[in-house]
Amino acid sequence: MLSRVADSLYWLSRYLERTENLARLVDVCRYDALDATGGETDEIWRPILYATCTEESFNAAREDGDEALDIASFITFSEANPDSIRQCIANARENARMVRDQISEEMWLELNSIHLFMKSGEAEDLWHHQPDSLYREIIKFCLLFEGLIDATILHDEGWQFIQAGKFLERADKTSRILDMLTYGGDPERSQLTSALRSCSGLSAFRAEFRGDVTLENVMGFLLFSPSFPRSVRYCLRQLDTILHSISGMPAGAFSNEAERLTGSILAQMNFSSVDNVWSTGLHRYVDNLQKQLNLIGQQVFETYVLLPSEVQAVVRPEAWQFQWQQQQQQQ
Repeated sequence: MLSRVADSLYWLSRYLERTENLARLVDVCRYDALDATGGETDEIWRPILYATCTEESFNAAREDGDEALDIASFITFSEANPDSIRQCIANARENARMVRDQISEEMWLELNSIHLFMKSGEAEDLWHHQPDSLYREIIKFCLLFEGLIDATILHDEGWQFIQAGKFLERADKTSRILDMLTYGGDPERSQLTSALRSCSGLSAFRAEFRGDVTLENVMGFLLFSPSFPRSVRYCLRQLDTILHSISGMPAGAFSNEAERLTGSILAQMNFSSVDNVWSTGLHRYVDNLQKQLNLIGQQVFETYVLLPSEVQAVVRPEAWQFQWQQQQQQQ
């Protein structure tokens, strides 16, 4: 597979996974803010900027004259936010356009439709009058698109790069949602519940822990659960399997740095527990985890996307390196 095709499929998947997670985060915070007043509202919204590393961009947008800009609008529509939901969908569509022959007609039609909707005034009107409806539509689209990926294209190498992007992005966003719990002191029960809802994990958590919502249980569930599809451990296990499928290496061995790093982090999580998180500190543990996930993404780039030696003389790899770093700006 050409490196540019692998790159586009990988980022198509990452941007759509990012879109879904952002939509769910904003919708949960919006719901929590309904019962808050004054300074409490700001305390509810600020952790989203912290988790998505967009605090500076938001402050700059306000200083540039848009003093009335609120965080929900900034995350959803703002052109000043390179990782707004609208921009993520536009980036996903652009990557899909570059590999039209690799995706199905159904995938293109759905993605193009949501892209045109988000660019239109209709989306902003819906957000002003029924914001919950807008976020539900975005989440429904992402889930529909994920189903189309599984049902309408060959499960070949291209599909594996799509899956690699999805699970790496998902692991990163779950870790960021957990890190939000460290913003502003010890989290209350309502904040723990919101973190679970932001990962669509409240029902699964209740089935496993019978409603005992404590920081220890939430950490254990979102980090180490072997069966919840958004836990970091589950995502890394899937990513490890996918990378070995791409390279053809048997499990337990590695042929590149991306496989070695993924296997190493997965082994650590397989033999870790909440006690290890407590001894390290939640923020420090999650921060180290995010750095390792970033390294995996960088090594995927260097292994499969960086131009092969016979082409480097034509196109400088430094340009690809810069573009990759720009795309991972949330990380």
